[in-house]
Amino acid sequence: MANIELLVTVASWEERFILGLKHLLDESSPRQLLMYYFEDYADRTIDNRTYINELCQEKGVILESHSLSFKEPKQAWTTIYDTLKVDRLVEKEIIIDFTTMPREILWTILNLLDGSSAVINYVYSKPEKYNGIWLSRDPGKPRFVYKLGGEAKLGAKTLLLVITGYDAERVEQLVRFFDPHHSLLGIQVGNQYNNLGMNMSKYKQYERQSSFTLFEMDAYSADHGFAVIETQLGKYLNDYNIIMSSLGPKPSAIALYRLKIKYPQTSLAYAPSNEYNSEYSLGFGGNCSGKL
Repeated sequence: MANIELLVTVASWEERFILGLKHLLDESSPRQLLMYYFEDYADRTIDNRTYINELCQEKGVILESHSLSFKEPKQAWTTIYDTLKVDRLVEKEIIIDFTTMPREILWTILNLLDGSSAVINYVYSKPEKYNGIWLSRDPGKPRFVYKLGGEAKLGAKTLLLVITGYDAERVEQLVRFFDPHHSLLGIQVGNQYNNLGMNMSKYKQYERQSSFTLFEMDAYSADHGFAVIETQLGKYLNDYNIIMSSLGPKPSAIALYRLKIKYPQTSLAYAPSNEYNSEYSLGFGGNCSGKL
């Protein structure tokens, strides 16, 4: 990639944030880096943010850094709207590094860029491995993503589609909160990152319940599972209020956003956690990238 106007990221304390972003800065030489960080975890990310500031000065990259809060989604949307400045990106090429970017923020950025003439590239840096004990816990109150809440039909039943991940409590929280008539649970295929033990085994209990349908998908495929998910949604699209959420491999969030745009009546929901492991992941395991 060359002639990149803007690189957008969210700061993290993880190694892959630094290693992946350094690789992107070396490879793409963007004119500007727009880095958001969460004030809720500012103490954890300060060292990495300081390093990135020094790296940008060394490379002559203009750095803008802005704080967000998990507790204020509307304010976060306003901050991103004011700082992304979509009008300046007319026919410009940008990169969204969503490696450590919450899905709610990724969807907000994609939505603000929707309809613009910007050339949008995206990159996700995989870790070498995840913490084998726990990643997140104490799930918070689910919420619809600002401006992406869909169009509810009065009197229609609710379908909940969740791309599952290692935190089964967040899935359970979504089901309890939205109380759907039926739930579709997408399960990542393969045993990468001990997926069979940390993910698949946690959802076998739902196979015996008629109000759940489990299906396999691959978020690391070329379409990040879009076609498989669309097939599963097929018979529900006309008669149900459909709520979609991504808790599994983060590239699945790209597929859900594309489905949201194709079917505007659907809703995107975010399921926050109140606690994240300070040793969430280790190392850098390569990139998954594409273009919208």
